[in-house]
Amino acid sequence: MITFSIATLSVMIFYSAIIAVNVHKTLDKENAGKLLRVLFPSYFLTTAILSLIALIFSLTEREFIVAVFLFLVFLGSIISRQYLVPRINSERDLQLSGDANSKKNFAKLHSLSVSINLAQILILIIIVIAN
Repeated sequence: MITFSIATLSVMIFYSAIIAVNVHKTLDKENAGKLLRVLFPSYFLTTAILSLIALIFSLTEREFIVAVFLFLVFLGSIISRQYLVPRINSERDLQLSGDANSKKNFAKLHSLSVSINLAQILILIIIVIAN
């Protein structure tokens, strides 16, 4: 369980601190957006799979409290991938086409996505430190 928790945390930190930052530093806004639209679903799928494997191991090891927290990490990845990313992309498209309301909606959804991601990272740090 701990190995997959560490793997999930490592992917999340690497993506957040290295990939996303450097994409924005290296590419213009339009191309950065195009690349991140491809990367984000894969990122959330990877974190979902790794956290699900860690969750399964925690259940087999009878670490039920850890399993609850890993379920939250898994659920956050699924919600982000299946619900937030498509809505964020849609709001961004509307924003680029001149829809004034979409800027506010995009900001709210993006903030929610970032908050979920930070909460997941925090949960994983706690799991890793506690084990």
